[in-house]
Amino acid sequence: MPVPDINITCRKLIEWAEPLLTEPEITKTREAIKQFLQPGGEGERLQNELVEWASSPSITNWFAPVWRDFYLACPKSLVINSNVFYYLKSKLDENVDPQARNAAALISSVYDFIGLIDERKLAVDMQKELPLCMNQYNQLFSSTRIPRQGTDEFKTLSSRNHIIVMHHQGIYKLNIIDEHGSIRSPFAIEYELDCILSISKSGQNLGLLTTMQRDDWAESRAELLQISANNKNAMTAIEEASFVLCLDKSEPNEIAEISKQLLHGEGQDRFFDKSLQFIVFKNGKTGINFEHTGVDGSVMLRLIGHIYDTIDKVLFEKTTRSETKQVVSPSVEELAFDLNDSLKQTIRAAADAFSQHVANTQTRVLNFTQFGKNQIKQFGVSPDAFVQLALQLAEYKLYGKLYSAYEAVMTRTFIDGRLDALHTVSTESTAFIHNICDAESCRQTKIDSLIKAAQKHVERASECRQGLGVYAHFMALTYRYKEAGNNIGMTELPEIFTDKGYQTLNHSVVCTSTTSDYGVELAGYGPIVDDGYGIRYFKRSDSICFNMTSRSAMQDKLELMQGYIEQSLLEMADLMRSRET
Repeated sequence: MPVPDINITCRKLIEWAEPLLTEPEITKTREAIKQFLQPGGEGERLQNELVEWASSPSITNWFAPVWRDFYLACPKSLVINSNVFYYLKSKLDENVDPQARNAAALISSVYDFIGLIDERKLAVDMQKELPLCMNQYNQLFSSTRIPRQGTDEFKTLSSRNHIIVMHHQGIYKLNIIDEHGSIRSPFAIEYELDCILSISKSGQNLGLLTTMQRDDWAESRAELLQISANNKNAMTAIEEASFVLCLDKSEPNEIAEISKQLLHGEGQDRFFDKSLQFIVFKNGKTGINFEHTGVDGSVMLRLIGHIYDTIDKVLFEKTTRSETKQVVSPSVEELAFDLNDSLKQTIRAAADAFSQHVANTQTRVLNFTQFGKNQIKQFGVSPDAFVQLALQLAEYKLYGKLYSAYEAVMTRTFIDGRLDALHTVSTESTAFIHNICDAESCRQTKIDSLIKAAQKHVERASECRQGLGVYAHFMALTYRYKEAGNNIGMTELPEIFTDKGYQTLNHSVVCTSTTSDYGVELAGYGPIVDDGYGIRYFKRSDSICFNMTSRSAMQDKLELMQGYIEQSLLEMADLMRSRET
């Protein structure tokens, strides 16, 4: 992925930030950019440093390590703040012995996908006619984010022999590959899971430690490993596991409750450090909670699609007498840690902190069924642009102004591509918002401004897919300042990064993302700023589904936001339909 021209990126910075700033702030940002771009100045030195570093043979993509370290350096709890969830569509009968059988079918389907990756048989992902980088799949399984003081470590191992099962606050190692190197039958796996589900004693609830602030968890983890070799071996077994399976005792049915359980749960039977946790509820409903360091949503959707296509084809039958014999001897090992009084107290404190963290998060789900992407396409407008403009209109109805908004855009057409941020508020979208809210503005002006704003959205999305956005480039420049600033004579962060324009653009009150919905009912994450919203949406043929989160202090605004989104979609649709009359 080529490093963008710094002059062009700076022009985009002022263009993208301008609708969010006052005239004095715009003037100050222009001055900061002018200072930054002086010949031989801070911008030129940082850009040269970035280009030189990016040309190193060890760097395949200049933004990949920046994005990775951005996650690893975040000191906050992974829960809500970082990890993402997916609620899966099901083809299985959830009324017939749902939990163990559904979980066994899931494991068999996932291991089939693992085989495609390991044997390099997974067909290349495509974005229209363009092939996408497949490297993230190598970090999907047997990966763990390990807490360290200051910056975490991300570790991927090659082991595939076992998974970790979490149930009733206990942690269990379950072998999936037998002594002959073959995947055990779904029947055998189901039997083992039933054995785990029959265990009535409560475990140690060690997974709660993964909900802590990262430096605190790093300290507790070091203490845990120092106690005994048993603890080291148990932690190694967790890190070597292909993934974690969480067998929940809860039975959520209402969609918002499912969202909450998958995003954070109730403080037990989770291990948030693992890249991949499959959560199967007592009623058979299934979801995923994944840690974001190594993989992005597009990769997760490929896995989910495979599960959806294959899970109902998993056969449960005893194939041989020898296997039947094996089944009655469960190969399940409980991972019991040696805990001192200090760690037991830490777990209790982590439970209290987790409860407070969850209580500070609100979730709402809007399933808008009046129309979907098919109708929007008939308006001659990009469905994604239409939805994003509706979000801006809803925000304007709520606040009387627009704040910075962000949509994640994939850059996997480049090797080791990750994401860039499409900042959705533009001069064109601002004009549309003002026009549609102006009673004196004529219908055609409103329609024309909507179409123009949608075209600008599509244009920016294309730029970001090519790695030509503002977010990634400036983030990389900051990264190089921290890594090598002293080497290029820079002891202070350039003013441009503390300027109101840059700060305002990057304080995304509305953080959004969307993907294909194949195999998925719902997805979501927490807000990225305390005064903001996390909005994950799916554009379906005849509906649009939004999962929305905020801090509890924003609870009333979140409820109003939901209503304004629905109102805005209807208002915009009525406007576009009026062209036909």
